[in-house]
Amino acid sequence: MPLYARVSYVTSRPPADMRSISFGSFRAVRGNARRPGARGSSRHLEVLLARKRYVGGSTMTLVGRKEETTVLRRMFADVQCGRGGVLIVTGSAALGKTGMLHAAAEHALQSGARWLSATACSSEQLLPLGVMSQLLRSAPLDEPATRRAEQLLGEGAAADGPDDPEGRSARIHQGLCEVLLTLAAETPLVITVDDVHQADPASMRCLSHLTRRLRSARIMVVLSKQLEAEPDLTPYTDMSREPHVGHLGLRPLTESDVAALLGRRFDAAAARQLAPAVLAVSGGNPLLATVLADATGSARAGRTDRAPVPAEPVVDEMFRQAVLTCLRRGDARTGRVARALAVLDDAWSFDVLCRALDIDTLCAERAVRILEAAGLLVAGRFRHPAMRSAILDGMPGAERTRLHRRCARLLHDAGSPALDIARQLIGAGGAPAPEAVPVLREAAEQALAGDDAATAIRCLELAHRAALDNRQHVAVIADLARAELRVNLPAATRHLRSLLAPARDPHQRSAGVLAVIRRHLLWSVEERQAVEALRAPGPSGAGEDRQLAAERHLSRVWLGCTFPSLLKELPACPAEPPPDGSTPATIALNPELLAATLLSTALRDEDGKDVGADAEHILQNSALSDHTFEMLAFAILALFHSDRLDKAAVWCRSLQAQAVARRAPTWQAVFAALEAQIALRQGELSAAEEHARAALRLIPLRIWGPFGFLASSAVALACTAMGKDTEAADQLTGPLPETAFDSLYGLYHLHARGQHHFANNRLQAALGDFLACGELMTAWGVDVPTLVPWRSAAAEVLIQLGDRARARELLDEQLARPRANGPRLRGTTLRLLAATVELQRRPALLTEAVEELQSAHNPYELARALADLGDAHRALGAAGRARMVSRQAWNAARHCQAEPLLRRLKPTGGAEEVDRPLRVQAGPADIASLSSAERRVATLATLGYTNREISRKLHITVSTVEQHLTRVYRKLNVRHRTEIPSDLDLVVDSRRVGAERPVG
Repeated sequence: MPLYARVSYVTSRPPADMRSISFGSFRAVRGNARRPGARGSSRHLEVLLARKRYVGGSTMTLVGRKEETTVLRRMFADVQCGRGGVLIVTGSAALGKTGMLHAAAEHALQSGARWLSATACSSEQLLPLGVMSQLLRSAPLDEPATRRAEQLLGEGAAADGPDDPEGRSARIHQGLCEVLLTLAAETPLVITVDDVHQADPASMRCLSHLTRRLRSARIMVVLSKQLEAEPDLTPYTDMSREPHVGHLGLRPLTESDVAALLGRRFDAAAARQLAPAVLAVSGGNPLLATVLADATGSARAGRTDRAPVPAEPVVDEMFRQAVLTCLRRGDARTGRVARALAVLDDAWSFDVLCRALDIDTLCAERAVRILEAAGLLVAGRFRHPAMRSAILDGMPGAERTRLHRRCARLLHDAGSPALDIARQLIGAGGAPAPEAVPVLREAAEQALAGDDAATAIRCLELAHRAALDNRQHVAVIADLARAELRVNLPAATRHLRSLLAPARDPHQRSAGVLAVIRRHLLWSVEERQAVEALRAPGPSGAGEDRQLAAERHLSRVWLGCTFPSLLKELPACPAEPPPDGSTPATIALNPELLAATLLSTALRDEDGKDVGADAEHILQNSALSDHTFEMLAFAILALFHSDRLDKAAVWCRSLQAQAVARRAPTWQAVFAALEAQIALRQGELSAAEEHARAALRLIPLRIWGPFGFLASSAVALACTAMGKDTEAADQLTGPLPETAFDSLYGLYHLHARGQHHFANNRLQAALGDFLACGELMTAWGVDVPTLVPWRSAAAEVLIQLGDRARARELLDEQLARPRANGPRLRGTTLRLLAATVELQRRPALLTEAVEELQSAHNPYELARALADLGDAHRALGAAGRARMVSRQAWNAARHCQAEPLLRRLKPTGGAEEVDRPLRVQAGPADIASLSSAERRVATLATLGYTNREISRKLHITVSTVEQHLTRVYRKLNVRHRTEIPSDLDLVVDSRRVGAERPVG
């Protein structure tokens, strides 16, 4: 039997035979009680031993109570010598008081004494002599003593009242004490009374009367009293002052005590390891500690493998029930305070607590001290969340609702934070009063700021149930849609649909509602209905307010860089940016408008020299939140479309980490999709696939809307380049929404589908997709190759079809387009342009393409350019140069896992060149030791340039080239340029990019 059964057995139901004997069945053996070996005496001992086993087994060992049991044994030794006494055991609920009483009884029984027990109860305080009745009616008395005791108990019940004749009660108490003294004259007697502070007044006077006559009697009285319980009884006070009355205070278990308790379930080392955690949860309460030990031991024993010792104890339903047991063992007022503390949680204060329960501060402080001593509280807070939830679940529904509402009013009057008030309203349930709605909305904002989206949504759902006018109702739905967007995109979309109709009503429309609809255009498949709401006219006969007009202007700019096909459906806005390209003050003061304007600039035929600086300014000065999330995504897209991929990648990683830390799956998915597109343009194919799949795991494409094409197209393009045709096709097949190609993000899908067609030799289908991209981009006015390089993609198809003239025309057009002069786009265009000229001119164009792509740090496009350059050298008969270049192409292709390109290079000898072991292999540290000038010379040498060609290209002397190569050979420990690592630039670039961090 576990320890908690020993120390609080009265909470369980005893066996039937024990109950019958405890309340009068000893009469059947009273005649034999004095005769040693008589049947009745044997039965008496048998029942008591059964009771002892039920209480705690054959060895009543209380953990951590060695000193206390020693006191009991010494006291009983004095009783056997004729010196009676009283011991009052004091402690908090479930701290082991009952266990100490039974320990005293067990020791006495083993020594041949008799044991009489009673348990006081608050519900029986109005029954005169109720405790004395329990004691005497279970005593093994002979017939005359039994009749005498019953007569006195009857008279005492009648005499206890206002009409009691003077001295009559005293004579009755005297008579009852004589019965007990007579019984003790034959055999030592142990009397235990549990919870004596709840005894009826008449029994207390009788016990006090008995106490004064114990100096020479063989009677030991052990009483248990609740900590800080102060019975309003003069007899108790008089009794406790007697010199032969001792006091024994029970303390909570220590860490070593808990370790000894755990030693029954675990080995010594495991018990010591787990003891601090069990002590922290239980507070040293024996009942709670034992339940934790049993649950943790059972959970570990149920494992078939060799499970390690858990770091934390198992908190199960038995623990919750044990918490309620602790409260039931305490007084009613302490239980009320515990329930109020559970309702208030962290918002409690003594002032609010006292006003909620209509008690004074002294009572509240006393109850808190009792709960802390019982191990339930520490510094006024529950030690474990399961304690609070158990108390709340154990409260009657009506009481809990009433207390929550009262606490909400008190916290509001006290000026407490809105979130504390809202938690009370949520706990109360039902529909709140309309005046509570502003508090709930404010609380939702506080919860979102603390990354507690679940609480924010509950606050707004409760506000939604209040009786509101139409405008307030729409505002609450808008808040709810914004909160849901962070964690539950489908729910947010449902709320958006419910806003479309009110947004068209001039009496319900507001700037906040239009802002929510505008932002949700990135996710919804109902773009046309949303645009109808955005273009709805203002109130009849009245001008729009400034906020609504500003939101209309922002919506127009926003729509221009997300759904340009729908832009014509919005009315013209007078607040257009000035034609000279300067940034007006209204844009500079509105970061959201600035981000949209920057993205629009990056997508159009405009000079974007200030786009990067302004976008980084937004990223540095705006914290990630529900209001800035889309704005920050637009700033990253502005960097992305201005071809500043390194900075975009750094900021995207930073915001992605913040989104993960703040438990916002929608944010995580968006930044992961952006990271995938950035990695794709940096030639890191496997990283692009990994980021894109992570985004699609967080938000499946079917519920994402047009913005999801960022992720699905990245997977398709990366898989196509790596030869994973099945995985690529999975992202490109399936029905598309009718409005899929109304947005810019549909272009990514078209481009990825065209590349997949091209990789599988479906050339006409690929050309159709690329030309469709061009038509849409031209019609929308966003024909920049940093969005989708449709001209170079179409030119590559035309080259395969044999139409080199048309391909060259498209490539020349692309070189002339804005934002096409970056190294990545220029290098890619030059690579394809080389295929349209005669063989002798190809090496020069391809070499220039290689140099551009090396500076762009794009291993995939670099591998393609090197492969073409190797083919050109081979066709011209320069076999040595071809082998060197092909080896470098092989390494670059292997770095980005481009399997189709590796298969193309294999017949050229590239694989053999790579697999052939070199005499010395240079490491990354050796390569990093090269200066920039040495690295340029070494890179050109690996491409097959002679020393004289390198000198002309770098505008240095041949002698300088030779000196640089000599130092390169020494640092890399090689003897010839053919031994220089072909992935030289890749190694250096990976070290450089990994060191970048965002500024600010």
